[in-house]
Amino acid sequence: MLHSTYYHKDTYEDPKTSAVFENLMLLPDNVFWHILKQSCFSSSSLPNNAGQLLSIEFWPHWDSTGTRNRYYVEPDVFVRFEELDVIIEAKYGDVKGQGGDQWEDEIIAYHNEYGNETPFAFIAIGGNLSATEETKKVKEESVIIHKCNWLSILVLINKYKIELEKISVPDMTNSATKRLLDNIILAFNINGVYNIDWFNTMAQQHTIINPSSIDNLQTIYKW
Repeated sequence: MLHSTYYHKDTYEDPKTSAVFENLMLLPDNVFWHILKQSCFSSSSLPNNAGQLLSIEFWPHWDSTGTRNRYYVEPDVFVRFEELDVIIEAKYGDVKGQGGDQWEDEIIAYHNEYGNETPFAFIAIGGNLSATEETKKVKEESVIIHKCNWLSILVLINKYKIELEKISVPDMTNSATKRLLDNIILAFNINGVYNIDWFNTMAQQHTIINPSSIDNLQTIYKW
């Protein structure tokens, strides 16, 4: 929870967001993106590849012009890939908290900061009353709100770890990645998210990450 401590964010979802994403961002760029994409309940409109991870920022302060906020707008995480920007709004639980007004303000503030030239995606993690993908009308723009929950991310992390453990050839990169995955799983657990068998069964109805389907993964891990 380095980032939440650094930014003095010690309540609600902020330590959870920090603990999970400051470890997720250390995974290979394409793995990080595919986990984000495939954890969404509906991801067909998201690109298969987002390119190299350029930067990740926690709780940026964006220009609030045209929004309901007086001073600034603050999404939880902002990720810039070569091909795509990603706005992430996270809530502590998986039941309620997400809302259209906040989504709209963050989209407007994003354009205030970065204009309209780069494609972007909006991902709402946790706090969704339904798993149904929504389209948010913001001025003249229609933005798809991609929804997921913390559990769906954790299930993907566990599935990915299981696939790595099937590799019989010793590899230092694999060993380091598995240690990182253990850290991510621990981050979920200390924040009350557990991957028990019943949840794994439920998750089968969603798309689960398959490392063999990720571009260049076999090269990276020398399968």
